Amino acid sequence: MSNKIKALLLNMALLAGSLLFCFLVFEFVIFKYILKTSDPIPNTSFNNVVRYEPLSKATLYEPDGSSHTVEINQHGWNSSHKVYNELKPAGTTRIAVIGDSYVQASAVNVKEGFADVVEQQLNKDGIKAEVYRFGIDGAPLTQYLHMLRREALKYNPDIVVLQLIHNDFDESYRFLYGRYSSSFMKVKLQGDTITEVAPEPYKPGTIDMLKKSSTFRYLYYQTGLALTIRRLINLTNGGGDKEQAAPVTEPKHGFIQSAVDVRNITEMDKIRRVTAYTFKELVKLQKKHGFKLLIAMDPVREAIYTGKPSSEYEANRLNEIAMDEALKNNIAFLDLGTAMRADYKANEKKFEFPWDWHWNKQGNQIAGQAIAAKLKQMNAEAKTAETSN
Repeated sequence: MSNKIKALLLNMALLAGSLLFCFLVFEFVIFKYILKTSDPIPNTSFNNVVRYEPLSKATLYEPDGSSHTVEINQHGWNSSHKVYNELKPAGTTRIAVIGDSYVQASAVNVKEGFADVVEQQLNKDGIKAEVYRFGIDGAPLTQYLHMLRREALKYNPDIVVLQLIHNDFDESYRFLYGRYSSSFMKVKLQGDTITEVAPEPYKPGTIDMLKKSSTFRYLYYQTGLALTIRRLINLTNGGGDKEQAAPVTEPKHGFIQSAVDVRNITEMDKIRRVTAYTFKELVKLQKKHGFKLLIAMDPVREAIYTGKPSSEYEANRLNEIAMDEALKNNIAFLDLGTAMRADYKANEKKFEFPWDWHWNKQGNQIAGQAIAAKLKQMNAEAKTAETSN
């Protein structure tokens, strides 16, 4: 072997060693103790329901330097109840709250989530309540139905609350690209027929392996790389299939309203059909199992901040569809806009973070109090009906 080749190999070995040393320093010192990055929250799937890895705990860091904790219970849900008991204590009203990252309590501590606020408020008002939450990032309306069937019902809830946001509707039939989006139940529309598409069991992939590295998590999240990748996906294919038809002209209030791209919600006929189908399936379960059902929905918050009518925003058509279909199916419906408008008028504080559309602590507090008040009203109406009968 010539001296040149030996020198080249030696230099390559030194370079590899230097890179490995730098990686180890960043991995186990810099990004662990100095430039702290969020812990991973692994996912799993059992009983054909995707969820978080049971008994895992994570600290997540936000752009402003604040942090919050995620505490996954033994059933795979972020909850202050470490164990969900199938046997219900006597005299206790058990409430199942089902939804996506809003129910999971994204960006706030577990006890600051609106589900815990509901429990605290009802107990404060003399109603012995126990709130079990079933929330996972990215789940659409159809997955809420699946979670109720496969998971929440086994705990015999007296009340079921579904928390809706604006991307719950089109994502119930659009197939998106993501780590576990195929693990959500969807529906397929073919002519006048709606067919449920069963979710696939969640299987960890390459991204899950990479997220075990603090260096990768820092580069992926703290540098904005994750957002850049999502934007590129959305620009090239709308985040999934290409059923949506973009409007020719930009809406008055822009394409992004209530954190949803209104170009993906132009198919109002499909959205109404999916909503009607899902609500009817919910009512079937309600009649069979005897629980009370409440659907609460996030308002178009931009309308609250600007003081303009919600009807000016295309995203509000989703609120109108949800309310209309709830009325048709005799489902109790709560528009959270009423409580949020009153609070914003009094305090002029927004309900989300500057960097994220999820509810902040204040948003969760107002939503939880409004839902608790609605549940108290429903309880009083039920007692009045019983008395009159």
